[in-house]
Formats: sequence, structure tokens, C-alpha cells
Amino acid sequence: MLKVKDRMAPKLNTIQEGSSTTDAAKHLAEHRYSSIFIARGEQVVGMLTDTDLVRKVMALGKDGSKTKVEEVMTTTLFSIDFNAALTEANDMMDKHRLRHLAVTENGKIISVISIRDLIHPAYTDGEGW
Repeated sequence: MLKVKDRMAPKLNTIQEGSSTTDAAKHLAEHRYSSIFIARGEQVVGMLTDTDLVRKVMALGKDGSKTKVEEVMTTTLFSIDFNAALTEANDMMDKHRLRHLAVTENGKIISVISIRDLIHPAYTDGEGW
């Protein structure tokens, strides 16, 4: 059975609180990410997604260079342990209508897993879901 750790992002991607949403958007585009964690020092305090940027900045006509990431980030993060089954991640995303989950190890956020990580056909291991 495949686990979250088998498909999660290889590293924790963050941008510091106080950064502009334009800087966050550039980072997402440059690295082809769909989400990024917001950090206060070493502590993760939220997540910003490409959808957040569209709905909470662009659609409202806000100036991305003046809008700070903490103004539009999601602060209630759903998380899953890195040893959990991929099916559990799928069920959690479906239940809560999410596209991203924070991945934890010993209660600390270490990565992210997205819906894309779950649906790619190369990620099935022959056991079926």
C-alpha cells in the first residue's frame, strides 16, 4: 500500500509572512507549485494556494504588490501523517473539499500532498484503491 510519504512534495516550500502576494505568485509560477506554506520564522502559520490568489486577490481587484500573504492565507490547516495511506489522504480531501493537505511527522509540518499527487496514474501500486 502506498503511503503519503511516497507521493508528498520532496521538500517544505515556504515564504515568509510579510511577503507580498505578487512575490508568492512569482514563486508558485517559477517552481510550478500550486501551494506554498507561510512561515513566521521557522513556524508554519498558514498556506496560500493558487486558488487563494485568484479568489482573494485578483478577483477582488487587490494590488498584489501591496497585499500581504497573511491577509489572504488559510490559517486552518488540515494535516495528515506522512505514514498514512494515500487512500486516507484521498478520503480527507474529499470529505473536506480540499486540494492540499499539510503532511506531518511527529506533529511537525514537513511537506504537502496535493490532489494531483493522488490522481496521477503512475502512482498506483497495483493493489487498487
